[in-house]
Amino acid sequence: MLYFVYRELALGYLWFAFTCALAALQIAALRSKLAGLALLDYSRRPWLGYVLSGTLVVVGALSFFVTQWERIFTPGPAGSELALLFAVGAAIALACSLLIASLRLGLDRRSRTAAVVSSQAQHITFGRASGELYLPPEPEGPMPAVCLVPGLGTEAWASMHLLAHHLVSQGLVALVINPDAELYSYPENLATLPAATAYLRKHPEVDPNRLGAAGYDLGADLVIRAAGAHQQLRAIVALAPLLRDLTPGLELLHEMSYAQAWHWIRDERRARLVAQLSALDFASKIAPRPLLVLYGADDRLSARVSPQDWDQRDTAWITHQVIQSARHLDLLNHSSTLNTVTRWLKERL
Repeated sequence: MLYFVYRELALGYLWFAFTCALAALQIAALRSKLAGLALLDYSRRPWLGYVLSGTLVVVGALSFFVTQWERIFTPGPAGSELALLFAVGAAIALACSLLIASLRLGLDRRSRTAAVVSSQAQHITFGRASGELYLPPEPEGPMPAVCLVPGLGTEAWASMHLLAHHLVSQGLVALVINPDAELYSYPENLATLPAATAYLRKHPEVDPNRLGAAGYDLGADLVIRAAGAHQQLRAIVALAPLLRDLTPGLELLHEMSYAQAWHWIRDERRARLVAQLSALDFASKIAPRPLLVLYGADDRLSARVSPQDWDQRDTAWITHQVIQSARHLDLLNHSSTLNTVTRWLKERL
């Protein structure tokens, strides 16, 4: 039977175990880049993790020893009781880390997805799909245009609007395809990109001979697959394509909260569509047109491939680049990604 001697002493040990475990979890989150465990965003200010962890240890130790100083030297809980208190404290710390990280990431991503469609965007329909068309404020004759295809989820869609804003600022037309249900239905989604480019070819502000496409996440797989049979596209960009079925485990916490990771694993559409699109098998049909494949250095969600994986003797038409400190979900929140993609497309359209 458990016997904790003093309730205040037991609660003190529980508090001490909680603060120390929470500090240890924050060090682990910082050193292993586990966003799903981090109480704060340590990606840009890693010193915050060390300061917070040290503060937790100092506060926990001081509060425990100051309030329980007399009882520490009297008979206290036995080994089994102490083990239970430390285990419960660590479990509470883990639950708090997961919960607070989930709330933080959710608020951060909601703030990034809010009001991403600016007033300069024009809602259009083409075929059975729809999208948002961005035109430069002062068009100078027929301009090159790029179709942007998002992946699954509102954040992937919002990220494409960030890229669209950047492309427009550099004098390109951008059409962001909306993630309607048909975009995730095979083989109906194979008609989406041709319908979008057909619309752009008829637009008076667009040069029909200077069309490109860029896809992100699952949208990158779709772009690679559709571009192989769509010769009107002069340049193709694949941002963090999935290409192969990848079912990550705890490394998902590098990118997202525990709740988001659980949803990611249980979402069968992604794995099914990756297999149906089989983008890697169709990529050779893009040659000799240029293809840019871009990943984040800390991407844990894509089955990253090398030039040799394209099963081509001549891979000069494929450009692989890696964006440092970028993960899968925040790839397009890095200015280096936006600059690289925009510059690459401008040079080839």
